[in-house]
Amino acid sequence: MKLLREPLVHFVVAGAVLFAGYTLINRGDTSLLVTDPVQIGEGEICWLKETFANQWRREPTDDELRGLVAGFLEEELLAREAKTLGLDQNDTIVRRRLAQKLAFLVDDTSRIVEPTDTQLRQFYITNTERFRDEARISFTQVFFNPERRTNAVHDAEAALVSISAMDNGAATIGDPILLETEFHDVDARTVSNLFGNDFARSIFSLKPGSWTGPVKSGYGVHIVWITNVRPTTIRSFEEARPEVLEAWQHRRETEAKADYLAKLREKYRVNVDDKFAPLLAPPQVEARTP
Repeated sequence: MKLLREPLVHFVVAGAVLFAGYTLINRGDTSLLVTDPVQIGEGEICWLKETFANQWRREPTDDELRGLVAGFLEEELLAREAKTLGLDQNDTIVRRRLAQKLAFLVDDTSRIVEPTDTQLRQFYITNTERFRDEARISFTQVFFNPERRTNAVHDAEAALVSISAMDNGAATIGDPILLETEFHDVDARTVSNLFGNDFARSIFSLKPGSWTGPVKSGYGVHIVWITNVRPTTIRSFEEARPEVLEAWQHRRETEAKADYLAKLREKYRVNVDDKFAPLLAPPQVEARTP
């Protein structure tokens, strides 16, 4: 009777009951009983070595390799048993990881196809706007702070008259501002982020070579000297070819994934309530790659 009170006996009995119950429940499922053996061969060893080398920038030692192989075998056995016990079911992390791995496979497969020069040129012609260099501007600005002046606009207009006659006019008039006075070869987005959209639109319409203003920004009033404006240009196919290839491959990946998901929806028969159908409406897509 003393033996029956031992915790180890209770553990063994409980384990036996669980095993018997599981076997009884799944006795008709032969897929759980017959599985392919765990394979550890040249391919697995090469993969382990490459993974280690990519992380540590060197080959594993003999002891490290033995540890890698032992860890791989342990992981494979535990993963198989966990799947057999259904531990992968309704697990968000496992589902997300499996979906991610398959998505990577689909993307890698789509990149195997290399486009012809004709296909790339056609893609370039169809998407010319993607390969343009935005307009850029170089300018000097002088700031007039409305919070420190009674009439900042009037003062800016008066400064336009006097500044050209001053040797270092831009340095001696105007108010302090936490921005540079001179800007070189900046695009419209940069100017907009610093001064606001209205200021950017105004100065890009001005001609170089003279002081102009007043020009309003989010800070106040400015007068500006436009040094140079470089207009928007479209790069030639030869200049943009690497970027065209990258954009073509990205489009192919997107199309391949969409096609694959469409086939999976047919295979697994997705049923959606009518009121939720708009949530799965396909987004507006660009024309397919040639």
